Amino acid sequence: MPVNPYRGKTGRAKKVAYKNLLVVDDYPEMRDIIRVMLRNNGYGNVLTADSGNRALRVIESHAISLVITDWTMPNMTGIELLSHLKCDPKHFAIPVMMISDERASDKVLYAAEEGVDGFLVKPFSEQDLIATIRTALLKSTARDEIEQKVFEMRRLKLSKNYQEALELGSEILKVRQHPRVLLMTCECLFHLKQYEKAASIMADIDDEHRSSQHENLLGKIFMNMGQFAEGILALEKAVKMNTLNNDLKIDLAVFCFENGKTEEAEKIIDSVMGNNPTDMNMVNIAAIYLERDDLEKAGYYLKRTVDPIKDTVHVFNKYAVALRRANRFEDATDVYLKCIRIEPCSDILHYNLAVLYAKTDKPEEAKKVLIQALKLNPDNEYAKSMYSRYMNS
Repeated sequence: MPVNPYRGKTGRAKKVAYKNLLVVDDYPEMRDIIRVMLRNNGYGNVLTADSGNRALRVIESHAISLVITDWTMPNMTGIELLSHLKCDPKHFAIPVMMISDERASDKVLYAAEEGVDGFLVKPFSEQDLIATIRTALLKSTARDEIEQKVFEMRRLKLSKNYQEALELGSEILKVRQHPRVLLMTCECLFHLKQYEKAASIMADIDDEHRSSQHENLLGKIFMNMGQFAEGILALEKAVKMNTLNNDLKIDLAVFCFENGKTEEAEKIIDSVMGNNPTDMNMVNIAAIYLERDDLEKAGYYLKRTVDPIKDTVHVFNKYAVALRRANRFEDATDVYLKCIRIEPCSDILHYNLAVLYAKTDKPEEAKKVLIQALKLNPDNEYAKSMYSRYMNS
């Protein structure tokens, strides 16, 4: 009989206090294996999702204590899910455990930079899984006084309370030189447009504590200071430090375009597209071309998305507005319908579609969409006014 590489001996299951664990994997067999292991060890409330996008929907509707996600998934990878959660002021505190097919140094580095709380390589035993979970959960709760302040600083930064975050960061740095606090300090200064001060602090961070995130931020700081050559060099260094991170490559492409290096920018985008691009990659590339008023290329990348997340709907909406202004009403209608599929509870999107239907002389369709907009938000004054005009005409 073949040996199951995931089988391992554990003690008698005891019900644990943590209520909801979320397992994310596009293979149902793997989800089932992990769910059984968890239940064997007292984790009775296990939710599952077969994609990063669906995982986000589960997280929005449930109090999740820990996310266990596979790295390799179509449309939205596990590392993108991790990054998205760690940048969200509502969900950044949720511990995330990454499962990968390999412990390659570049993957471990990437996951660490994004704030992963645990890393496990397939195949793993039941003991390995439970030990990694316990470590991740403990890490999220056993914070000393300084780490609690670091946690609060991060919350303030993610909530865009940059000045408050800076004040707390200054308090922390008087006690301990903390690499993450220095990076967050520079990020806050960047958002407050205090570029020279941010660059000065960045210059004092030694190479040992620098990551691709430091170099990427430094590149953006230089660009905003008008030091374009230095900015490009820093952004290129960030890409070399973390070759798996397509977001860094796309940032570099943005600044290449802005500095007239069109050929270099196109090559970077081609390299991203040649390496299993995700929906997020394609939306971010489309946003570049929208800024350049290139509707054809923007549309090409947006049409290739399969299951985009709600946070990207503003890019699709911007594309629809541009199509409407170009009198491409049928195309604009298709994009608005896709926007509504991505974010069905948006009264604004329904109103925008109603405006488009009105413009193309489709009053009945416009009224139906307006009624839905008002169901979603009875206080939408634009929808109320437009609906009233229809009723009085």
